[in-house]
Amino acid sequence: MASLRIARRYATALLELAAEAGVHERIYEELQGVAAVLRASGELRAVLRNPVIRTERKRAILEELFAGRVSELLLQFLRLLVEKRREPLLPDIIVAYEELFFEHTNRLAVIARSAIPLDEELQERVIQILSERTGKQVLLRPEVRPELLGGLQIQIGDTVYDGTLQHALQRLRQQLLQELPTHHAFTASPPSTDHLP
Repeated sequence: MASLRIARRYATALLELAAEAGVHERIYEELQGVAAVLRASGELRAVLRNPVIRTERKRAILEELFAGRVSELLLQFLRLLVEKRREPLLPDIIVAYEELFFEHTNRLAVIARSAIPLDEELQERVIQILSERTGKQVLLRPEVRPELLGGLQIQIGDTVYDGTLQHALQRLRQQLLQELPTHHAFTASPPSTDHLP
């Protein structure tokens, strides 16, 4: 999509500026904070997406929220987005920056989903295995999903490795549905009784 390409272009420009200034890690952390604010405020997301709200108003809102809380570099970048009317792309830009930042620093973001919280020992084991296999520094993000019932689901980018009990049960159900006879096999005519006395 064109919007994602534009978001990546802005993210690339921001990373280049931040890397040049030696603050790319700080910008990454600050963007995580901005993302948290966006997730928490549906009202802010709606304002940024609304083309009717004036540029000056949007810029004032961002200034009020983030001035003094993020670096001047990131604040200037947010102002630029508003001036270019690209502020609706901010969530996509944050995602793109993270991907580029991880490539730049040889890191790998991994989501580990489980029915109950993973203990520290298991988290370290998952990190160790993935680090050995990928040669990257793994950043593990545990997520608790009770509906998974048991086991572990690992997501790296768009790829999901599903070792959960929920997934195993779904596979078993599909297998049973394929192997069981069709419904009309159970509706055959009753046996003939002509031979009975």
